[in-house]
Amino acid sequence: MKKELKFFFITDFEKEEEYLTVMHSMGWKLKEIRFACLFIFEKCSPEEVNYRLDFRPRLGKDKDTYYQLYKDYGWEYVGVCSHFVCFRKAILDGEETDIYSDSQTKLEMIDRIFKWRFVCLLLMSFLVLWNAVHTGERNGWILSLWIMLEILYTTILIYCGIGFYRLRKCYAKGRLK
Repeated sequence: MKKELKFFFITDFEKEEEYLTVMHSMGWKLKEIRFACLFIFEKCSPEEVNYRLDFRPRLGKDKDTYYQLYKDYGWEYVGVCSHFVCFRKAILDGEETDIYSDSQTKLEMIDRIFKWRFVCLLLMSFLVLWNAVHTGERNGWILSLWIMLEILYTTILIYCGIGFYRLRKCYAKGRLK
């Protein structure tokens, strides 16, 4: 058993897929992800396996059908963390595999992530700013805390905003990975 603490932003899902693929090729198969940043691996024989993440905030009663669809195409369900569903599939004859067959479905996933995560992050940023304005008059250290939080949120928003722009641009050109 191996545990690694690793942080990926919402627009870094391709980097996360690559990280998991490399770990598996080194003999560490993903067992689960906790708290969106704690990766738990178990020892396995090194093999060429692709990991893919799909953002699905609302599976509900269609969950079994959704998992079965991927299973029918040879994908193994690994787990879910923060609405990202993780699958893996062995690479056959050097073939690159993806869970999406066209760039339009990739764009739809980007839109789901944007609507569910980026907009929430933006709202949280406004709440932090509002709190900074309304509580700062009474206590200087609280104002400093709110300002630091707002700087952090603004930095994350800019990073993710640029990431969304780049992903949309690439997928709009027809690139899948």
